[in-house]
Amino acid sequence: MKYFDKLSAAVQAAFSVRAVDTDKLLYCVKADMDGEGCYYDTYITFDNKTLYLLSGYDRLVKNKKTFDTQFDFKDFSEYPMEEIEKLYVDRYQFTARLMAKMTDGTEKQLAMFSGGFSEKFEQFCRRYETIKNGETPDDSALDDKTLYCPKCNRKYPDPNRAFCPYCTKRTWVFKRLLGMFGDYKKQIAVILALIAVSVALGLIAPYFGTKMLYDDVLSEGGSLHGQILFVILVMAAFSLLSTGFSMIYGVIISRITPQVIHKLRTDIFASMQKLSLSFFTTKQTGSLMGRVDRDSFDVYGFFVDIVPQFIANMIKIAGLVVLMLMVNPIISLSMFLAVFFVLLCEVLWLRGQRRHWRNRDIARRGVTSTLSDALNGHRVVKAFSREEQEISRFGRKNNNLYSAEYARDKRSAHFFPVQHGIYAVFSGVIYCLGVALVLMGNLQLGGLTLLINYFGVIWDPIFFFMYMGNDWARCTDAAGRMFEILDSEPTVKPPAEPAVIPDGVLKGDICFRDVTFEYEAGRPVLKNMSFATEAGRFTGIVGKTGAGKSTIINLISRMYDVTSGEITIDGIPVKKIPFDVLRKNIGVVSQETYLFMGTVADNIRYARPDATMEEVIQAAKSANAHDFIMKLPEGYDTVTGSGGVSLSGGEKQRISIARALIQKPNILILDEATAAMDTATERKIQSAIDNLKSGRTIIAIAHRLSTLRDADKLYVIEHGEVKESGTHDELIRTNGKYFELYKLQSESLKSVGLD
Repeated sequence: MKYFDKLSAAVQAAFSVRAVDTDKLLYCVKADMDGEGCYYDTYITFDNKTLYLLSGYDRLVKNKKTFDTQFDFKDFSEYPMEEIEKLYVDRYQFTARLMAKMTDGTEKQLAMFSGGFSEKFEQFCRRYETIKNGETPDDSALDDKTLYCPKCNRKYPDPNRAFCPYCTKRTWVFKRLLGMFGDYKKQIAVILALIAVSVALGLIAPYFGTKMLYDDVLSEGGSLHGQILFVILVMAAFSLLSTGFSMIYGVIISRITPQVIHKLRTDIFASMQKLSLSFFTTKQTGSLMGRVDRDSFDVYGFFVDIVPQFIANMIKIAGLVVLMLMVNPIISLSMFLAVFFVLLCEVLWLRGQRRHWRNRDIARRGVTSTLSDALNGHRVVKAFSREEQEISRFGRKNNNLYSAEYARDKRSAHFFPVQHGIYAVFSGVIYCLGVALVLMGNLQLGGLTLLINYFGVIWDPIFFFMYMGNDWARCTDAAGRMFEILDSEPTVKPPAEPAVIPDGVLKGDICFRDVTFEYEAGRPVLKNMSFATEAGRFTGIVGKTGAGKSTIINLISRMYDVTSGEITIDGIPVKKIPFDVLRKNIGVVSQETYLFMGTVADNIRYARPDATMEEVIQAAKSANAHDFIMKLPEGYDTVTGSGGVSLSGGEKQRISIARALIQKPNILILDEATAAMDTATERKIQSAIDNLKSGRTIIAIAHRLSTLRDADKLYVIEHGEVKESGTHDELIRTNGKYFELYKLQSESLKSVGLD
């Protein structure tokens, strides 16, 4: 048994005690609630004859470096398959129930669970039905996925990424970051050498101003008695050399780190471009922007400012320990004891502070995303007078950020005074001990002043490590978020064995065979849909909002993969057509037109950057866009601005059509291309579409049926199924769904005097 939840040794033992052969179990899911919505573990599994339910409580017990699961048994029940007619999932807003429809007509609730597990339970139900019907389930989509962490046996949060946040240490993230500096090994070796020399010179300099000055220069009979100028010059020389070496390694680091961060940003952005559309529909725009911008800046600052100091302070501490022990072991050990207690406090503080940083980052992303929504949708906000609601929504997010930052800073404010108090107490004890040793003749005055100097110096790196915790946590959290994108795999992958397409040209014979598609498991948008379009023909798809029309377009373009069934183009499964061939042959014009920052010409040639100006103009003419473009201040060189806000909706739509045409696609898809347009603009766009029909396969989705009257074939979609098909005249004569839609629209147009 591999799917969907594992049975721990304790749970297997509980099943075995009840005469269940765990080797014969096929699939298993675990629910996390009881009937009242309280925490409760219920394992639901089955073999070829019986469905079993085992309930109780799982407890994780740490065993050295791994976790063992203990199970406290509460209840057990079983149901022969012949007593259950059907298993299904009944969803609520935040929770769901696994239900069984019994053969006697009754319905029974088997388990209750969090809504996030619904997809898993839907797949479990489908496999139960398949096994019950004597068929073999298709697990090919799951076979290549590692679902569980081998260390703690917890399920991965993202089934497409083998990453366990419970077992991944920050040191692993940091080591991976360091690995990105692998191309700069020589420079790093030079940096380490310069840091070591700089620190060594800095540690030796105090020797001349303390021990040598008091014991050899100022003391009568000293080896350098009276040579104060010499000591001053030597101290200055050592300090200047130490500063010079620090400047050199700082310059080298400031040159290397930006190159690494530049590559990291580039890799993240490239990874985003390779990910499937489903990735972006589940992520907030502000959060993704932060991963490229803010997170990379945090990593950059850490390596430029913190890492060099970290290395220098590690060397400094090692050198100080050796030098201090050489001067006087007794006082040195008392100083080290003070360091130990301060570091102990630091470790205890850091354990809790990491959680506060993570909470603060989550809250900050919420603020950024809300701000991004409000700014990008400011027109909608103003149009509906929702300013107060947006202020309230932002206020809630901002309050969450305030609470997270307050909790973090409050904990720090309580900790640091206590730590400084411990330092003050130990300092007083050490000074008294040193004076006593000098009075007893066991230590020279110069040696004591040197140790006091070193004791002050050793606290510099200690305080650095004390305050470094925040930077360390911020850097590793930022790097972890960036690596999440780098490690993410697209759900729609290139074909392993791509089909050979002659000349890379697709004619446009499109066929749907029993296609079912679900954005969310258990909620099919398309249901066993079958239809075909002929190359060079104009096909229209109509239906009410939410019928699944746009989903058909997404599947043809392979923005998503079908849940079941098959889509072919020219008889070739779309999953076997290389992405570049598929996208080159398909042009899409959607209702939501987006123009990039740049000139009109740049936006038109976006699909084909090497297009000549003549080709740009020809595409614009075909899209009925040339005339209005020439009336713009700079013609084709007019900068449109981000999102094309300086152009009307109809103008942007015609530029979008020109952009689709310039790649000369054999298949042109129009997804509500004339929606929300006035009649005059609609006619201009419709005229542009009429210019494109010759020699192309056109698939058009439209609410306004008048734009599809000339289609060679129309398909009427309702609730994800094809209800009717035929030409406009044929469908009118059938007096069915299409006729109802057509009649309703005609009456609406008459009521406003447009027909």
